[in-house]
Amino acid sequence: MLPSQPQCALLSTQVSQLLELLGQEPSLRQQDTTAIETSLKKAISPKFEIVFAGAFSAGKSMLINALLERELLYSAEGHATGTECHIEYAEPNQERVILAYLSEREIQEQVMALCQPLGLNVLENSHILQSETIEMLQKGCRGIIEAEGGPSKSERAKQAQALLLLLQGYKDNQNRLHPVNNATFSMEQLNFSNLIEAASYARRGSNSAVLKRLEYYCYHPLLQDGNILVDLPGIDAPVKRDAELNVRKIQDPETSAVVCVLKPASAGDMSQEETELLDRIRLNPGIRDRVFYVFNRIDETWYNAQLRQRLDNLIQTQFRDGSRVYKTSGLLGFYGSQIKKTSSRDRFGLDSIFAESVKGLGGEEDTPQFVSEFNNYCANSRKLTRTQFKVSVNGYETPNENYVRILGDWGESLIEQLIADSGIEEFRSAITRYLTEEKRPQLFANLADDLQSLCINLQKTFLTQYRELASQPREVEAMKAQELARLNQELQEIGAHFRQHIETEVNEIVTNAIASLRKTFGS
Repeated sequence: MLPSQPQCALLSTQVSQLLELLGQEPSLRQQDTTAIETSLKKAISPKFEIVFAGAFSAGKSMLINALLERELLYSAEGHATGTECHIEYAEPNQERVILAYLSEREIQEQVMALCQPLGLNVLENSHILQSETIEMLQKGCRGIIEAEGGPSKSERAKQAQALLLLLQGYKDNQNRLHPVNNATFSMEQLNFSNLIEAASYARRGSNSAVLKRLEYYCYHPLLQDGNILVDLPGIDAPVKRDAELNVRKIQDPETSAVVCVLKPASAGDMSQEETELLDRIRLNPGIRDRVFYVFNRIDETWYNAQLRQRLDNLIQTQFRDGSRVYKTSGLLGFYGSQIKKTSSRDRFGLDSIFAESVKGLGGEEDTPQFVSEFNNYCANSRKLTRTQFKVSVNGYETPNENYVRILGDWGESLIEQLIADSGIEEFRSAITRYLTEEKRPQLFANLADDLQSLCINLQKTFLTQYRELASQPREVEAMKAQELARLNQELQEIGAHFRQHIETEVNEIVTNAIASLRKTFGS
């Protein structure tokens, strides 16, 4: 919602008047007004799009979940989809979701793109969405995952898991897919009664894999004043079209700010794609300096001194001012906020939040990723060394048993420490402060800066004209006398020239007459 002050309501008209004045002055018409027009559009726009951009598996979706303290977006390692998510504000009783699906053609293209690095041979023109081919590919994916030791043990296993989800998503949602178009449904059309049910469906890995675009309308103060959070596929997504979506959105004039979610905390260095992303951001005049740099998965540097040193060097050399640079662990921060609502009765979320991921084969429980990272934080991060928490992780207990025992001993105070160490609170506070306190003043300040040279040039031009007018007499009678004096002088000059002309003519006539008489009578 645009601020309601009268001067804001007239802003567009006032700037347009300045631009019209500029166009009326021939000497100023060449001045470029593109920056002014862009700044004006941002200042009066009812929407403010904040794009979360970064590499595949950098943690963009988890970071948004952590920011809103609400599990809206699906986030899992190795999940390579082309889903574009927009999250806008809605009143509590108007929350809803709109879902758009990939077409069958797009799904086939993604399957082909994922099969190639996995070495799964599929002919390019074959009907890979036939049941026999799907079963063959699923079998191949399961074999790869088993050989790698699990779906998250290697990049190859992650890619196989992504393909497995995509194929299952096609089978589960085939009746909702169009051969070439992106079928769109409201949550009511899919028989979901509220946003929670629809979001739960969309978060399921196989469903998320076949969704192209999600539009969430939900209640959160951060989304007021037209703020829209946009989550995109990775800039290095395996499907070229998904990666190109980032480029288009970063270049889009509707993009007003960017949260760059970067991977050097886990990878050690900036990738080529990340460097190119930063360059493209700088070229969009609609973004300017409205960029937040988030080094996610910071917890990986807690266990690797070399990674930590390389990250610190990178920040010091390429992000020297340190402003809007944040180190976070979206996973620990988000699930830390979620398990605050649990207790020993549901084993601190194992029987509720993590119920799906705990289910294992053969009666043995699997270990949710958060539980593994939590135990690692307690045992190896050294974050708790100088705190009140004396935590032990026992080898004779399963990871889940350690997790339940530790939280049973230390409870919410340990969770608060985990959230603080995750950096999420600092990031959320900075984003909230910017969007609620700093955004509008900055947009108006940018417009004022861009208008400055125009106003200075107009002022110089008008002052020059004013001085010329000021040098002229101001009283009517004096102006009349001056004008009459000027006319009198001009008439005198004309009369003198006329008299001289007549004298010359008369003299010539007389001279010619005398000459004629002499010729007639003789001299």
